[in-house]
Amino acid sequence: MPAQVHKTERIGGIILRILGLILLIATTLKGHQLLVEPVANNSLWTSRPILILQVECELALGIWLVSGLFPKAAWLVALGCFGLFSLITFLKGLTAAASCGCFGSVHVNPWVTLLAIDLPAVVSLGMFPARSAFAPLWSFLRRRESIGNLLAEFARPLPSLPRFAATAVLGLAVLAVTTPLLAFNKPPSITSTYEVLEPETWVGKKLPILEYIDIADQLKKGAWLLLFYHHDCPDCRRAIRQYEQMAGDLAGNEDFLRIVLIEVPPYGAAQRRSPGCACGRLADVKEWFVTTPAVLLISESITIAAWEGVVPDCESVIHIMSDSEPGRVLRISGKCESSPYNSRVQGGAK
Repeated sequence: MPAQVHKTERIGGIILRILGLILLIATTLKGHQLLVEPVANNSLWTSRPILILQVECELALGIWLVSGLFPKAAWLVALGCFGLFSLITFLKGLTAAASCGCFGSVHVNPWVTLLAIDLPAVVSLGMFPARSAFAPLWSFLRRRESIGNLLAEFARPLPSLPRFAATAVLGLAVLAVTTPLLAFNKPPSITSTYEVLEPETWVGKKLPILEYIDIADQLKKGAWLLLFYHHDCPDCRRAIRQYEQMAGDLAGNEDFLRIVLIEVPPYGAAQRRSPGCACGRLADVKEWFVTTPAVLLISESITIAAWEGVVPDCESVIHIMSDSEPGRVLRISGKCESSPYNSRVQGGAK
């Protein structure tokens, strides 16, 4: 029995070190991406500071797992982290995301990551737990063990002081270098290979990316409501359904306003065809960073209003159009459907 326990512990230690190496590779790739690519998403959890924090936390965890220190605590933290990774990757797979985002610029299908890394990690950790890791957890859950005793149990066996000090110094030194490196080396917004789109800065100006849209000639004349979308974006799918309904409501008023759906690369398997809406694509000559869905209201190529990450409802759009072009008559054949999003208008709106 002791030999079997020792073998299980040895396999568990190898698994922890392998997972640590995977985390170090992933954080290196994500750190490189933050140094060479901008962050366009405006949400809290995908903002640049949060992404840097995520990279540093995964880096620290990777160093810990590779070091072999505090194996019980390392096993518990690794099990929780890879369980969380599995859930996040599963949700990305359900939404048909093009990449799991685990390896920076290296795009890996979420299902591949889930089935090849995350789930096997959770199963392996469950099959080969650290020595006596389940017993204190079970006692704590049954309220037979205090939190202090639980922490003390998971801190055992204590490493030698030189080994602990060497690992701590190495880890802190790496974090002290990488954190300011990522924080103070923000890549430019526009290069020959990529561009960050900032629609809120375009209000009152000619649409700067017009030449990159394949149906630019149509958009140069008249008033258009442009919806920029990614094919794997769930919010974009809801926005498309909403705007297809809006196009039906505005049928017969094409001289007042038309709606166009513009796909941002990487493209889906087939180009969209939409009843009532024109369809176009943003050229894939470079990589575009934009929070989708993004909506622009333009007239004669001039941007009247812009929304990013939210979708204006029919009434908001008509109100802005009426203010910008007073005296125009609008006859709506249907009922404007209210948007589930709160409108955030940049310019043009009152």
